[in-house]
Parts: sequence; C-alpha cells; structure tokens
Amino acid sequence: MESSDHNAELVDEHRSQIIQRVTMVMPIADKLLAEGMIHKEVYSNISAARTDQDKMRELFKALHSGGNKVKSAFLSMLRENEPNLLQDLEFHIKQGDQRENKSTISLKYKELIRGEYATVQEYNSLPGEDVKLDDRYTEPLIIQKHRQQREREEEIRSRGQDFHQVMGQRDSEAYKSTKVERLFDPDEHGDIQRTVILQGHSGTGKSFTTQKIMSDWAFGRIYKDRFDFVFHLRCKELNQATGRKSLMDLLNYNQSSSSMINQVLRQSPERVLFLVDGFDELKFSLDVPKDSLPREPWTQCSPEVTLSGLIRKQILHESFLLVTTRSTALDKLKEVVKPPVRYAEIVGFSEEGMKDYFVKFFKQKQHSQQAYDSVRENETLFTACIIPVICWIICTVYREQFDEGKEMIQSLETTASIFVYFVGTLLRHHCQDLGQSALTILQGLGKLAEKGMEEQQVLFDHDSVSQTESDPSKVPFLCKFLQKKGVSQTTMYSFMHLSFQEFFTALSYVLLGDEEAQEKVRELLSKVRHGQANHHLLPIVQFLFGILNKEVAKRLKEEHISCSQGIWNQLKHFILEVIEKGKEDQIVRRTMQLFTFHCLYELHADDFAKEAMKTYTDINMSGSPLKKTDCWVLMYCLQHCKSIECLELSGCNLTAENMKILLPALQKCKALVLQVDGLADDDIDDLLTALGEGKSLELDLRKNNFSDEKVQDLLVSLAKHKPRKVQIGVKSITSNTSDKFMFLISKVHGVLDLIKLHGCGNVALSVQLQKDGVRAPQIFLWLKVPEMKIICDSIRTSGYSLTGVKLRVWRASDEDNQRAFLYPTDNFRLTLHIDGPLRSGVGRQGLQSALGNIELSLNGDDVFDWRRILQLHQTLKYKPEWDEHADELISLLHSQTSLVGIDLLVSSLTERCAASVVSLSQACPNLMTIMGVQPTILSVSVFTYLFQCYCSTHDSSILFLS
Repeated sequence: MESSDHNAELVDEHRSQIIQRVTMVMPIADKLLAEGMIHKEVYSNISAARTDQDKMRELFKALHSGGNKVKSAFLSMLRENEPNLLQDLEFHIKQGDQRENKSTISLKYKELIRGEYATVQEYNSLPGEDVKLDDRYTEPLIIQKHRQQREREEEIRSRGQDFHQVMGQRDSEAYKSTKVERLFDPDEHGDIQRTVILQGHSGTGKSFTTQKIMSDWAFGRIYKDRFDFVFHLRCKELNQATGRKSLMDLLNYNQSSSSMINQVLRQSPERVLFLVDGFDELKFSLDVPKDSLPREPWTQCSPEVTLSGLIRKQILHESFLLVTTRSTALDKLKEVVKPPVRYAEIVGFSEEGMKDYFVKFFKQKQHSQQAYDSVRENETLFTACIIPVICWIICTVYREQFDEGKEMIQSLETTASIFVYFVGTLLRHHCQDLGQSALTILQGLGKLAEKGMEEQQVLFDHDSVSQTESDPSKVPFLCKFLQKKGVSQTTMYSFMHLSFQEFFTALSYVLLGDEEAQEKVRELLSKVRHGQANHHLLPIVQFLFGILNKEVAKRLKEEHISCSQGIWNQLKHFILEVIEKGKEDQIVRRTMQLFTFHCLYELHADDFAKEAMKTYTDINMSGSPLKKTDCWVLMYCLQHCKSIECLELSGCNLTAENMKILLPALQKCKALVLQVDGLADDDIDDLLTALGEGKSLELDLRKNNFSDEKVQDLLVSLAKHKPRKVQIGVKSITSNTSDKFMFLISKVHGVLDLIKLHGCGNVALSVQLQKDGVRAPQIFLWLKVPEMKIICDSIRTSGYSLTGVKLRVWRASDEDNQRAFLYPTDNFRLTLHIDGPLRSGVGRQGLQSALGNIELSLNGDDVFDWRRILQLHQTLKYKPEWDEHADELISLLHSQTSLVGIDLLVSSLTERCAASVVSLSQACPNLMTIMGVQPTILSVSVFTYLFQCYCSTHDSSILFLS
C-alpha cells in the first residue's frame, strides 16, 4: 500500500494538471464531506464556484489545511472518479523516475570511465607507474581520401623536411582531413554514417585514440549532445571470452546497472556509440551465417557470433559504431561491416603534432626543444617520427639521458638503435597469434625489402608479398591498401617508409648464415663502389654499420639474432678503401666522405674510428651543408684524428649552435677555413678561445651583425694568427675599430690577401693597398659613407696608397660625398646600379630597364655631378624603351674629361641608343672604351650604323657585345 506521504507529494506535484483536468469535482467533495474530511462551509464555497477549475481551487484550500491524510484520501477518490487522468499522471511519474534513473546511471558510468581512462601504461611502465593520458595523447593526422599510387610513392620515398612538406599537403581539405570529434558529422551530401572504420599502420595511435574518445566523452569534451553512452570493446580482451555471451555480457557491467543499460539500449539505441578497438587482433572469424546472428543485445551466443551481430548491425542497427584496424586487416573487415560506411585513416603525427608530443612528454621546455631539434636534424628519424611509437622511443631514450644529467647529443642513440627498439616493441606488443616465429617474419620481411631495393621498388603486389610472408595481414611492419586498376581493384603492400625497407634489407643479411651473409654483403658493396647509379643502396650500408654497433648487437642477441664477424671484416675493409680513394679522387671525397663519417658514428667503435681517421690530415667539408646531426657525427670522427693539418668548413651552412659542437675540433687543427652565419656577440668569445693562436685562417663571418666592440676584439685576436682571407659582418664602426683594422693589416702585412667589412651601406668600395711600392691586402668595404671615410682616412695616415679603386653606388643621400674620401687617387671605376645588383637589366618584378648598370672608368681629379646621373638613372627603372631620360643621362657625361671608359648594360640596342652612345664617344676626348652589353640580337640596320660610326671614329675604340 502506498504511503499517505507519497500520495500527498503526488497531489502537490501535479496540482496544476489536477485543477485543469478534473471534472467530477462535486462527487469527490460529497464523499470528503460525508467522511468528515472537509467542513460544510468549505463545501459551500466549492459548490458556489462557477467553473470546475474554480471549484478545484477551493477544494485544494481544504486539502492543504487537511494535511497528508486528506490528500491521500483525495487521491483514492480521484482514482475512482477520474481513472484516465490518474493513469496519465502515473505514466509521467514513471517516465520521470526512469529519466532520473538513466541520468544517475549515466553520471555514475561517466565517473567510472573518467577514473579508468585517466591514465595509461607505457610499454616500459613498472607497477604503479601509470602516466596521465592527457600528458601523452597528441591529436593525430586523420584523412578520408584514398591516395593514388603516385601519392603513396611520394610519401614513402620523400625524407626529412620534404617528407613533412608532403604530409602537410595531406592535412588539407583536398584530402578531407578531419578530427576525431567530426567523425560522425554529416558528409558532403548531408548524410550521417553510423559506421566509421578508422584504419592505420601499427604504432600510429589507433588504440590511444579510442581511449581518448572514452575519456573526452566522459568529461563532456566531445559527443556531449550526440551520445548518452559510449562503450569500449577491446578485441584483444574479447579473444579471452569463452562460452555463450550476449552483448550485455561482453560489455561486462555489474548487475545493479545492467537492467538500466538494457533499457537504454532498447529505448534509445541511436544515442549509443560502440568502439570496437583492434579488429586486426581478433583470433576468431566473424564470417557467420546471417540467419544465425542475434537480434537483441541480451541474446547469448558464442562471442564471435555476438560481435558479428553488432558489427553487421543486426543488433541495435540504429546505434553508432567505430571500428579501428590495421590496414592489413581492412579487407576482412569490409566483408562483415554493413554499409554505408565512412572510411578514415590515421596517418600518424603531423609535424605540428610531433612538436606537441615532445612538449607534452618532457617536463622542462628546454629538454623538449633540445630533443626535438636533435631529431629534426636527423633526416631518417625526423621522417620516422610520424609514427607515434617512434616518438615515444626517442623521447624515452632522451629523458633517461636528461635524468642522468648527460649532455643529450653526446649520448645520442644511433639511427639503427632506434629502429631496433621499434622492431622489438612491435614484436612484443603489437603481434597477436603470429603463427610463426619472429625470426621467420623478419627473414621474410628482409627478402621482400631486399628485392624492392634491387629493383628500386617500394610498392608490392599480393603475390610478391605472399612469396616471403605466409600471412601478410598479421605482419605489423607492412601497410596494405587498395588501388584502382582499370575497372577493377588490386591489393598493394609497402613498408611504413623507404627507411624501414632499407633497415630490413640490412637486417636480412645479418639473419643469414655466415657464408651466405658475406656473399650478399660482398655483392652490395661491389654495387656501391660503382658510382652514383647505386647510391640509393648507401643507407643499407649505413644501417649495417649501425646493426654491428656493440650495444645494438646486444639488443639483437636478446631477439636471438647474432651478427657475423665476416660481415664486420668486409665493412671494415670497405670503409678504409673509401677513405683512401677519397684522398685521390675529389668526386669520391665529395660524395662519400660524410657518408663514411656517418658509418663510423653508427658503428661507434672507438678503436676502429682511430684506425680509419689516422690517415686524415686535411679534411675538406666545404660545399657540403651540415645539419646538427652531421656536426656531431663529424665531431665524433675528428676527435679520433691524430692531428688535423687543415679543416675546411666553407659553404656548410654552419650556424652558431652547430659551430659550438665543432669547437673542440677547431682547437685541434693548424689551418682553418671557416664560414659561420648567425653568430651573436656572445658567440665570438667561444670562437676566439677555440681558435687559440698561430693558425692559418680563412674566416667568413660576413652574414653576421657584430657590435663595434666585438669587431675590435676579433681584429685584435686575428693579429695573433696568420689570416689569409677575412670577412666580417658589422653593425657599425668607430675610429677605434678603424685603428684595430689598420693594426691587423700592419701585423699580417705579408700574409693577408683580402679583408672585407660588410655593413648595411649603399656604397661598396674595393681597393688594393700599396706601401713603399709593395702590394698590400685587398680591401672590400660595404659600409655607410661616414664609416667608409673613417677607414680610408686611417689607410692614408698609415702610409698606404689606394690603387685599383672600384666604387659601386646603389642609392645616395644629399650628405654623402663619395668622391671626397677617395682622394688622393688618380683613377677608379664607378658603377651606378639602377636599384640593386640586378642581372642583365632585369628588374625585381621581371621588368627590363632600358639602361641597367653603368660602369665608369675615371682618370684624374675631375669632379662631376654623379648624383644627377644616379637620379636620372633611377627614372629609367622598369622602362624598357630608350627615351629622353636616357639621352639626358648620356649627355651629362659629355663634359667629363676624366672619363676614359664606360660599360653600359642595355636591354635593347636601338638606333636611338646607338646614336646617343656614339655622340658620347665624339664628345669625350679621353674616352677610350665604350662597351654595350644586351641580350637581344642586333638588327642589320643597327649593326650597319654602328659599323659606320666605328670606322669613322679615330679617337675612341668602341666595342659592342651582343
């Protein structure tokens, strides 16, 4: 029997509905009066009221004063007199209880999920060492477009920054890139697909993504308004299920909530999402006859039948489904999933995703930046880091070094060691029921990889793969995809990237018997020796050296893989042979030297490194761009050199950071050719300390911006050496700098050939110094005019004369007096540029100017209005036709008695142009040479005109080159 309190609450809660809907008011009032529950006065008020609603309002006054007992009696009478009304009220009450129940269950379930999915275990986690999911998860790159064969090959073959540029193109609307939260959004046709297949290669983060979906849903970050419940089914766990199981059993929820979950699945399946994670890991087949599939979530069948019913949408066909799988198992999934289906692919990390991962992994920003920068400089690892597992391995190795207080790069793992870690991780954690030993799988992969390298092939058809792997779908290192071929489809395979194919090729040689291994390596090295046609095989050789590394060999031994001593002897002989050949053959040196150093670094055998490097006295890396990793490799090799007579590092794109890596080697060498860009003032002290004293130097520091004080320090320090060529970038200079400049010249007078100061001026001066008839250094100054005057004055007061003077002017201000600081000098060449150093009169926007650069040869002290010439010259900018401005410019030169030669860069030699130039030759008595250069062919009429003028000219020699 229901309590009077509960009945009273019901009456109060639904007061408004009762007032509006009760029509049998007076019969109920009669009974309440008869039972003494209302007074006659109240009864009279009820009776006097005009409408049923007013009568009920008077009655409710009595119910309120009468308490719960009267309200309970009223409800009983209402049930007798208004049965339909009470039935409606009780239905809504029941619905409300259910909603409250559902909400309570949902909140409790979300709380459970938040706790369960808050942390993850890493591959090397000890008990209790869980990591927060949000500290590791980084959003992957997901695309929905199937790529063509050409696009697949482009991804597989490109490396380093080129590779990430390609993948950056994939992260675009053209490839339908998307986010996890948008997987169930309407497509371009406005349709919502209830089934999504999320495929990806091993280690790309599919399982991590499903865990993140669960966590984010529970915290209300995604799918908040779309799904009331999200359930996670791990196929690896479903493999352990035995007996007969319903979907409810597989969900594995306790009995107290199972009835409520059951009700939710029955009443609103469209508000439910199922995540089926790791379809490729299922040990059982879902190929079940359709008529044996269950229709209800509580029907018990074998686990494979129940799961098949869910994926085929026989159970809860209105629910939503997300299935993750490796690409190798996609064709099996397609056979059982019910269309329509949305296909998406986790490609891995974008370049931005990689950065985010490193930032999240390391607690200190400095460590994350150092680790990321190091990887970015290693082309192979930078490419491989698109795979999240590779990122985890690298970050884990670096973190261990940071924790031990090591200098990270000095303990940098070799590239081969990272790949060996990766292979071991996938074999232990990403392989289920292989059906064959890991060794057999690696041997098959090696054969396939070797065949592809021989044929320069990165895509393989099914028949080729089946010859080496009995069940390719279970091999975690292969990728599988469909390609259209005519009116049909074909299945293709590839390695995750070409670098993995190269690694597995190298590993395959180690897996062979000693005799066969040596024969394979002998063939490989023979091909590599035969020129650049086989340079695509060099990474295999480098990986072989890395595999023979003592520490890597130990790890391989744990996988029951041992390395052949015979292979080691062959590689040792090969590298020594390359070193010797490089000393005689410049092409071999240029193409193989850095490769040789990388091989020695990968091997990391100090005794052999000393043996290989002992013959080096001169090391010339000029013209070979060096990344940070290259610098550490070079430093490792140089530290094993007995002595370094000369080290050449010009045109290597060295930065301040890379230079610091090489400082110990700079101390060691006797002669140094060095070019470094982007140095700060603080870096100069480190450089000067490393240089020491007494070195033969060629120093190119022009692409820097040193302060006046640091330039002085540098000039004083260079006086302790034997500098031959010096170029320095400066912000500005003072008279003190000028004094130090002349101090250096006087100290190294017989050694120094060239010294250049590069600033931000609009005038460039080149002069050859002489003193007492003896030739001194050539000086090149690109400075502001006042600064240039300071230097020139110091030169003259030091007793030097200026010869071979060349002055180039781009722009001029009114206060500039370029001519003044050149005296005393008898002759010089003045070049006026139309805007900047332009090529063949072509302007910056590709427009030609009628008259490009003008070069004047002057002899004597005649002063002329060169500013007006420069001004007129600027008006010709981008004017392709010779006009009155060009004529006026030439006429300004007519009175210049000091003019002995002129070079004109013209875009088109017309008769008007020729006439103007010929008039100049006739007006200037000392003019000996006029040279015109233009890119077009002379017309017959112009040629005839010039020839006639030349024949009639006796005072000048006119030469036009066309």
